[in-house]
Amino acid sequence: MISRKNRLNFVLLISFFVFIVLCFVFVYFRNELFNKEDRIINLWECSVAQNENETADENPEENKNEIPEKKCDLKVSIKERADSDSKWSMELSKKAAERLGTNIINGNTFDVTVENNTECEISNWNIEFAIEKACYLETAWCGNVDVIQIRDGKVLAQNFDLRNLNPSMINVEYIESGSDVLFPLYNGDAFVYYPSLEEKEYPLIGAAGEKRKSYTVIGFIVYGKETLTPDDLSNSIITYRLNRRISQDPAFKILVAMGVLWGIFLLLFLLAECRLNELDQLEAKDKKLIQEIMETFSGFVDAKDPYTGGHSIRVGRYAKQLAEEMGLDKKQCEQVFYCGLLHDCGKIGIHDDILSKPRRLTDAEFSIIKSHTVRGFDILSDLTTIPEACMVARYHHERYDGTGYPDGISGDAIPLYARITCLADAFDAMNSNRCYRNHMGPDMIIKQISENSGRQFDPDVADAMLRLLIRGDIVFFD
Repeated sequence: MISRKNRLNFVLLISFFVFIVLCFVFVYFRNELFNKEDRIINLWECSVAQNENETADENPEENKNEIPEKKCDLKVSIKERADSDSKWSMELSKKAAERLGTNIINGNTFDVTVENNTECEISNWNIEFAIEKACYLETAWCGNVDVIQIRDGKVLAQNFDLRNLNPSMINVEYIESGSDVLFPLYNGDAFVYYPSLEEKEYPLIGAAGEKRKSYTVIGFIVYGKETLTPDDLSNSIITYRLNRRISQDPAFKILVAMGVLWGIFLLLFLLAECRLNELDQLEAKDKKLIQEIMETFSGFVDAKDPYTGGHSIRVGRYAKQLAEEMGLDKKQCEQVFYCGLLHDCGKIGIHDDILSKPRRLTDAEFSIIKSHTVRGFDILSDLTTIPEACMVARYHHERYDGTGYPDGISGDAIPLYARITCLADAFDAMNSNRCYRNHMGPDMIIKQISENSGRQFDPDVADAMLRLLIRGDIVFFD
């Protein structure tokens, strides 16, 4: 059970936790969308941007005002293989030569380097090489290839592992020359290279800090009537996905810090809750001790008159019920109860013969009786924990119309607690047997309260008492 003093902190703590959880969920799904996004880079644009960045790095002073803003996730370069066997000529079979209109075609080997410039892993990438100059594709080293041809307005496309071709299964245009199978590609055609997982061409691990960048090199052979160059293939695109771990998201790091902060707040809250529980238990013990002391003291006062035994504690309870009915808060109701317990403490200095006299009191004796209000005020003046107690002891016999004692004040000038105790005291007197009379009946008590509303009693307090009596919350003497 959360202590009342700590409930707002508990609500704030739970709200903060819910906020962090919702933010984590948002970051998770945002990261999933980030990872599922297909990203496309034109190889020519990427190459230009990369070259400009390299130039800026080599000449920082000359280029400090001209460093390009664009930086590609990937560095992709297409180069001819540098060894002596990378270029050659191939003589075609008679049938192939008749179709192509030439006996000789020139082969060239290209290497494509794909380098990851990001901190994220790059997966599911592929390169679509757009053909601008007629050529003939023969082999890719590792991965699969889509051959895409446009013929008579129709698109022909098929995926192949060019290392393991079965001519009988080919559905696109091709040319056989001896044991070689060539796919003719003209302006507007394309082929798409898919990397091989077995050859570890993907994924490309991200570079973090000083960690070495991840890259792969793919190769393929292209023939042409004229030898092709890298420029003939540069107008191509690479499609890829970034696989960012959620821990790489800057927002995730902030949320982790917030989570740690929440954990610290939770620890402090639990420590505070333990301390508050200890204080509440101590306060409850103190209240119980104070109440027992006050009840014992009021018992001494009541013991002086055997006909009023238990009067003080009954007045205290009636006064508390009245305070609750009138809407006072819990602390005020407790204070009214204590004031009711102590309201007659001034009688402790009055002789028993006067308190228990069964006949009418003389004027002198009545003056002594009335002095218990001032005596009680003096006794309780130093009770700082309940400063209202001394005021109740002094004014609980004041009347709402100003004809009471000891000071003859009236209306709201009489402290509220004293007005409440006044009616609680009068009700117990009417509802109890005294040495000089028996208790009144319920109808007479209700009549007395109604008739004296606005005269002896505060009308609001009288109305509250009548409601309690009618509902049966306060019972009459049986």
